[in-house]
Amino acid sequence: TKPYSLKSQIFSFSSSTMAVNFSNLHTEAGLKSVNDHLSGKTYISGDQLTKDDIKVYGAISEQPSSDLYPNASKWYQVVSAKLASSFPGKAVGVRFGSQAAPAE
Repeated sequence: TKPYSLKSQIFSFSSSTMAVNFSNLHTEAGLKSVNDHLSGKTYISGDQLTKDDIKVYGAISEQPSSDLYPNASKWYQVVSAKLASSFPGKAVGVRFGSQAAPAE
């Protein structure tokens, strides 16, 4: 069986105002779509952290470059901080698919 990879998923969210679709969040085009969506916003959907943010956060492998994707980078920092305060344990790293977990 083929390994499951979050990076290949297409994410689709709907709110009272619009549906949001993201794909290939490990690529420049995918990160640009998140960056563009977050222009003038703090979160993916609404004005607080939601499952939508967690799903997208989980699909992005590392913090986006603040030079290339300032909105996505700031959002990633906000979500990281919220998650760190909720889950204070030390993470050692997890990869999906055929990638190995990073060594310490």
